[in-house]
Amino acid sequence: MATGNKGRRSGFTLIELSIALFIIAIIMAVSVPSFIRSYNASLLDSTGRTVITSCQFAKLNAVLHQQKVAFYVDLDRQTMWLVQSDSNTNDTDSAEASSQVLKTIEVPSRVGLVSAQVGDEPLQQKGQVAAIFYPNGTCDPFTLTFRGTEKGVGLAIMVDPVTSRAVPWPVKL
Repeated sequence: MATGNKGRRSGFTLIELSIALFIIAIIMAVSVPSFIRSYNASLLDSTGRTVITSCQFAKLNAVLHQQKVAFYVDLDRQTMWLVQSDSNTNDTDSAEASSQVLKTIEVPSRVGLVSAQVGDEPLQQKGQVAAIFYPNGTCDPFTLTFRGTEKGVGLAIMVDPVTSRAVPWPVKL
């Protein structure tokens, strides 16, 4: 049975689709910067946790194997690594002394390793520094400072020489 009235088509008009896209664009414009800040903060925190865990690992290996473990930091290459020496002597020229790299840590590109300080030595922003974890569970006191991508956001990791415990502190750079 045919009627003279045409059936109305269902669907969205161009104006309705444009309004929906406009609303989605506004929501994204508001939420994306917050998401990026959150992502950058989590990268900085993750790097800090990696350093803290590496300090625990270095202490454990030094005590367990009764051999010194060196925590090297290369500020130019943005890399850190742990090396366990098979000899506890301070004679590094000895042919008998050999070493084993236990762990290598590369700093993420969105996080910067700004400075390092071991003991009472001056703060260094270039080159290499090394802190030693000893078989008795102690270590050289040292501090590492990281910079996040957000302006003024940083994280300092301070390692206690008696307990070899690393503690993170937020800093403004």
